[in-house]
Amino acid sequence: MDVKNKNVFLGWVAAISVAVIWGVTGVVSKPLSMAVDPMTLVFFRYVTAVIGLTVIYFFTSKSESLSKDLGASLKIEKKDIVKIALCGIIGQGVFSLFNFLSLSHIGATENGVIQGMQPFATVFFGMMFMHFKMNKIQWGAFIASALCIYAMSVGPTTVVENGNSLLGFAYVTISMLSLAWTAYLRSSLAEKYGSVVSMLYQYISVAVLGVFVVIAMDLDLSQINIILSSPLLISLLIFLGMGISGGSYLIQLYSFKQIGVEKATMALNLMPLVGYLVAVFTLGEEMVLSKTIIVSLIVVALYVFTKYETKVPVSKAPELNAQEA
Repeated sequence: MDVKNKNVFLGWVAAISVAVIWGVTGVVSKPLSMAVDPMTLVFFRYVTAVIGLTVIYFFTSKSESLSKDLGASLKIEKKDIVKIALCGIIGQGVFSLFNFLSLSHIGATENGVIQGMQPFATVFFGMMFMHFKMNKIQWGAFIASALCIYAMSVGPTTVVENGNSLLGFAYVTISMLSLAWTAYLRSSLAEKYGSVVSMLYQYISVAVLGVFVVIAMDLDLSQINIILSSPLLISLLIFLGMGISGGSYLIQLYSFKQIGVEKATMALNLMPLVGYLVAVFTLGEEMVLSKTIIVSLIVVALYVFTKYETKVPVSKAPELNAQEA
């Protein structure tokens, strides 16, 4: 296997790994969102993420080979401060808040299915701003997935006490769109400053805003005692803040670099399958034939989309690569 093919292979491994990690986000978040109010939980999550990524930066910045891609300096240009803050507040803060809110109304399975639409949303944003185009077969794959989402929303869903399923679907849709909208911008910032440095500043922006929100809304930070009193909740918060909000984004940014934003994010269609299976076996959510079929069809849509992607002429390849960066 030559270097180019090896990099492409590793890029796909990274993209699928992110799908697996993110696929369990709903399952990990469910117990935490039931124990702590969503707004406070967002603050705890990103304070934990800042701590974790600071430690990662301390070690990676000392390695010449690692710092080349992950970031060797904390210096950033003033013109990029707003971009970083936008990615942090919208792509991280809003994403997490509405994701947590949705779990008070729908199950982790339904949450994972909607989050699995991130690839399509990212492609649509790419069509709007990055001149990406889908062919007829790809449009068919998207429409099929959209119909699956509709079937999931009107079919049997996990019953949540005092929950409103329509509100839950609305919340998680806002969450999904918030992350997808910033995918290209996150990729360009990572290319410029390194993935660790760019993500660290994004998390800091959320944490700093969180301090003002805590003061303005008089949030009860003593809720941290609820988490600290439970080894399970402590482990879930650490994994959520340092694993899902830390390591997984670094892996995703690596996949962006190797195979491009569109392909890497399309791999996220595996998220519903992962979330569904994990929710069934860990949270006791019901395994329903209709849900199994829907999740399977979405995964098939991923295969169809990638198999029949539009080939870019060699003469235009540099232009596309520049856009993906």
